Amino acid sequence: MLRQIDHAILRSVAIGDDEMDDGEADPAGILAVIRAETDAWLQRDYEGWASHWVQSPQTRRMESWASLGVRVDEGWDAIAARIKKIMARFPEKHAFVGRVRWEKVNVVVDGHVAWVSFDQIGSDTAEDRKRQLRILHRIDGVWKIGCAVVMECTVGQTSCPLIEVDAEARILWTNRLARERMRDYPGLIAATGRVRARRRDRDVGLREAVRLAFCELQSQRPLNVVPKQSWSVALGEDAAGVPLHCWVLLEDGKVLIAFDDAETVERRIASAREVFGLSPAQTRLARLIVDGLELAAASDVLQVSVNTLRTQLQRIFDKTGVRSQAALVRTLLSTEVPTK
Repeated sequence: MLRQIDHAILRSVAIGDDEMDDGEADPAGILAVIRAETDAWLQRDYEGWASHWVQSPQTRRMESWASLGVRVDEGWDAIAARIKKIMARFPEKHAFVGRVRWEKVNVVVDGHVAWVSFDQIGSDTAEDRKRQLRILHRIDGVWKIGCAVVMECTVGQTSCPLIEVDAEARILWTNRLARERMRDYPGLIAATGRVRARRRDRDVGLREAVRLAFCELQSQRPLNVVPKQSWSVALGEDAAGVPLHCWVLLEDGKVLIAFDDAETVERRIASAREVFGLSPAQTRLARLIVDGLELAAASDVLQVSVNTLRTQLQRIFDKTGVRSQAALVRTLLSTEVPTK
């Protein structure tokens, strides 16, 4: 059972039903149930884990994973069968203490129902972050889990600099890479608590991309049926003349700015090749155009005549639906393969 409840956690608890006495509205006891269930899972103790669940056809377990998509197990039999299979396949045991912690814990109790939301950092890998919701019923005086929702967070796992911003581009959060690279990055600057383009003439495009991202985030359109949303912003060139770009992204319900990310450029070019059906030769030319090369310079690199490259570029325009190299770069760097 839960040995110690963080006082900061208890201060975040909200209690409904003013008529309940303190013994019934027991947030510490409710959190203890979730802690014990999690501990049993990490110890691969199926019976201990199952003892904290409502074992009925109405029980639900819902999950959302970046790599696996959405899964819903309906009814206790389906849930139990899946958990048994997972425990059999991955029998290694882990300890809760030192491996798992909770943040943003909120407990609401109303009568015989309680719901608890929290971010769980660490589990089987001791690194992952998941947003979680538990709905519990009190049955014969004992709290049991009737529904669990688990959503994988991917923001913290990225390998590029990321900055979370609000609608006015005010900085809400930065990852370690962004803190390390922002000071020397020639395309962006942090000024008065906001993210700005270093070149004033490029800042309008950045603010417009942030505005569009928030409009999309607040819309009712289901984002999971379209490619992941992103907006490429041209920031000018560095001292060597290499084009600079950043991306405004939607991820985990947040608006993020990513920059200094060669991997993203390669991934976007690969996505554009697949989405628009670019040939290998067209893809090579597209990559050089993104790097800022004119056709004459690309001709030297590719050892192909300028006339041949003009023909290839026109075919790229036809496939992507753009009519200028600037528009082509924006399209290429904003392309993601649709969710399958």
